[in-house]
Amino acid sequence: MISRPLSDAIDRLCDVFPTPSGLLRDLPADAVFARAATGELRESLARLLELVALDELGDRHAFEAFDLLAAERWQEMGSAEVGAISRFADAWWVSSLADHPGPPRPADRLGELCHLELPMVRWLSVWLDEFDGPAADHLADFVLEGSDHPAWQGYDDQYGQVVAWTQSEPVVMGVTLVGGIHLGPERLRAVLDRIVVTPGLA
Repeated sequence: MISRPLSDAIDRLCDVFPTPSGLLRDLPADAVFARAATGELRESLARLLELVALDELGDRHAFEAFDLLAAERWQEMGSAEVGAISRFADAWWVSSLADHPGPPRPADRLGELCHLELPMVRWLSVWLDEFDGPAADHLADFVLEGSDHPAWQGYDDQYGQVVAWTQSEPVVMGVTLVGGIHLGPERLRAVLDRIVVTPGLA
C-alpha cells in the first residue's frame, strides 16, 4: 500500500511520461527495467518508478533506476518532466519517514536518493521537519547503527554530509525538544551521547 501523495505522484508521471501501450503493465520488473535501460526510458519511466514505489523491482535496487535518469540528464529535461520526477522523489522520501520500524529504512533510502544528484539538504530538511513522529526513531537508528546499503558506495561525501547534519545544532535541538518524546529515556541518552558527547556513527 502506498501513500496518497505517492500515488498522486505516480499518476502525474503517467500523464507526463505516457506509455504507448498497455504492454508494460503486464511485463515482469526485470523486463521493464531492461526496456528502460535500452533506449525506452521515457516510455517505461512511469511504470518503472511505480515498481520502485511498490518495492517490486525484484533483484534490482531503486538507485539503479535513478542511475538511468542521471545518465539521461533528467534535470535538463522540460519543466513538466523535471517536476514530475522531483514530485515522485519527494513523496517517496516522505513516505519512508511515516512508519517505524521499517522497511524502508530512511538511512538506506537516502543513499538511493543520492543517485538523483540533488542537494542533500532537500531530504535532510524534510527529515528535520518530520521529527515529531516516527522520523525521530529513524534518526536514532541512523545515529546508532549507520547504513551499509550498497547505494552509498561511491557517495562517501554525501554520507559524511548526513553524519555532520546529525551533529548540527538544529538536529540536536530537534532531538532534545521534540524527537526525544518518541525515543524514550535510554534511547535518547544513547543518541545524544553519540551526536554530542562522542560524535560519530556506527
